[in-house]
Amino acid sequence: MNIPKYGASKHKLNLSSGLSLIELLIALALSATLIVGVITVYLDSNQTSRLSASLAKIQESGRIATEIIARDVRMAGFQGCADPNSVAMNIIANDPPTADFFESTLLGWEVGGASWANGTSFSGEAIETAARVGSDVIAIQRGDMVPIQVTGNMTNTNANIQVSGQLSLFQKNDAVLISDCENADLFRITSTPTSGTWAHASNVNTSNRLSQAYNETARIMRFSSTAYFVADTGREDLAGNPIFALYRQRETNAGGAFVIDELVEGVESMQILYGERLSSDNIRYVPGGTSGLDMRNVVAVKVGLLISDAERVQTAPDQQSYQLPGQLIQPAGTTGASVTHPADNRIRRTFESTINIRNRT
Repeated sequence: MNIPKYGASKHKLNLSSGLSLIELLIALALSATLIVGVITVYLDSNQTSRLSASLAKIQESGRIATEIIARDVRMAGFQGCADPNSVAMNIIANDPPTADFFESTLLGWEVGGASWANGTSFSGEAIETAARVGSDVIAIQRGDMVPIQVTGNMTNTNANIQVSGQLSLFQKNDAVLISDCENADLFRITSTPTSGTWAHASNVNTSNRLSQAYNETARIMRFSSTAYFVADTGREDLAGNPIFALYRQRETNAGGAFVIDELVEGVESMQILYGERLSSDNIRYVPGGTSGLDMRNVVAVKVGLLISDAERVQTAPDQQSYQLPGQLIQPAGTTGASVTHPADNRIRRTFESTINIRNRT
């Protein structure tokens, strides 16, 4: 009898066997499905991430732009504790930034064409041609608090003002606002500010005398004159569309020259309504170019901004219409539309804020 050896197998393993064609096709199908799924998840995740980043950028731009404008508008007409409704500013500075502070403390225009700035201090300036047609311009004048204190007693003399603090903030011939609760003056410094003695001689002022002899209870302020507008940055997105931004124009103390700064990229339009208090004590909100609007009676301002991100993150062109205060902004190509936005793949959002003017409420 032949007895098999221990561990011996009756069958031999065929080492040359492999996957059949059907098994290979099934494996390839499963792999392709898995790869497509991974790619789809990645693309969806990437698109969601781009959308989120674009929306976050727009949200931040809207917050910053609104806060900057609101801070200035809220303080329009500020001249310390002197009520601008009852205390007229005495202006002795030559080439003053205003001839009537109460009249010019808040001004607004609709940019309907090249002639919008005619008759204003902006005529012939860069803002006249830079401001985007269909958007608005708002200008604010106010006193800007600075860390300067009056230390010298001028009682009965109306002499030079003795001051201390960050004197390097000022230069000779700068326009300065000084006030207490009963008087306010605008003059130019004729001495070296860092000396601590500020003269107001008649060589750059119409007179060498202020409205009164101020003492240590007075406040020194920088005279702030600014304008906000929307303009083309000169840059383009990847599709060749222009990128707009919010700009601020500041009037410097050096001979009334203007300095323009880009503040927030992506602001495509700014629309403003002015809340005028009527004789009936009601408040009506109207555009800056409204006939009969008395800017001296405006107690609040509605500011609306349309903001986009330069990234083209939408899968389809933007065909939405956006309502801003007093103006509907429609996609380019809309029949009869007066103000439009590009029908591109950028995301857009609107921001609106109502700002009370503290010195008029």
